[in-house]
Amino acid sequence: MRRAPWLLLILTLSLLLAGCSAAPPGLVIRLKDLDPTLAAGDPGISPRPVLRVGVSPMLSPREMLLRYGPLMDYLGRRLGRRVELVLPRSHTETFEMVRSGAVQVAVVSGYAYVLGQKEFGMEALAVPTYDGLPTRRAHVLVRRYSGIIQFSDLKGHTFAYTDPLSASGRLYPEAKVLDLSEPLDRFFERTTFVASDDKALKALDQGLVDGCAVDSAMYDYAVLADPDLARRLRIIDTSEPLGAPPVVVSPRMGSELKRALQEALLDLDQDDVGRSVLSRLQTERYVKPDSAWYESIRTLAAQVGARQ
Repeated sequence: MRRAPWLLLILTLSLLLAGCSAAPPGLVIRLKDLDPTLAAGDPGISPRPVLRVGVSPMLSPREMLLRYGPLMDYLGRRLGRRVELVLPRSHTETFEMVRSGAVQVAVVSGYAYVLGQKEFGMEALAVPTYDGLPTRRAHVLVRRYSGIIQFSDLKGHTFAYTDPLSASGRLYPEAKVLDLSEPLDRFFERTTFVASDDKALKALDQGLVDGCAVDSAMYDYAVLADPDLARRLRIIDTSEPLGAPPVVVSPRMGSELKRALQEALLDLDQDDVGRSVLSRLQTERYVKPDSAWYESIRTLAAQVGARQ
């Protein structure tokens, strides 16, 4: 039986990461490098046009491939294009790739979308639902037996943010500090940016930091993989709903491709193949975006004095 291209991608990525001490910016996974038939088809047929898709790091590269590989296959077939999956190392890097046109499509954080929409016309095409809603929440977590009961108890402790362009992993905990009338630069003993939600949870679980803030869906995924995590860690604070990470496009994308891409995403829940893709992503469906879902993120950015 012929293996799915995205399974081959996972194997290749694992080998690449094992042999490199530092990954290059914007790791690019080209399907054609693994299976030339995906790019050119039969001899004499011109290669298909390329669609470069960036996905912000919410989980490890291997986990991102497991989740998004089937979606890349689906989009390639539906749009008749060759897909190059780009795995940036941060939300910020993904944001800049969309701005420059280095990728045409991306999955970005809600805060990155708010900024991109205002700064250069980044456009959201579709938003994933989770538990039936197009929103997530921020969870602030500590180790269960740390003695830290509420957010104010984190004063003088170490804390892991995920990314500067994360609402759940940066803006929300900073807003909590300001709510206590405390200075951002002196409330925590030390802070660090770890790039993704799973790394923040791992740092907390291993005792490298005393607290962290992550996307609620990412926390649920982590507990699904390791049920005992919910017994080792404790949620001490949860935000109001925040707009979920949308699929966005560069303002350089043509209207016809944009329309076809949006239709492909919105149609995913209409057949068994699409529902299988959604199952990998652990979402029910994609819906058209509503700017109002991101108003709470704009409010957080204003509160902490961040770009907005």
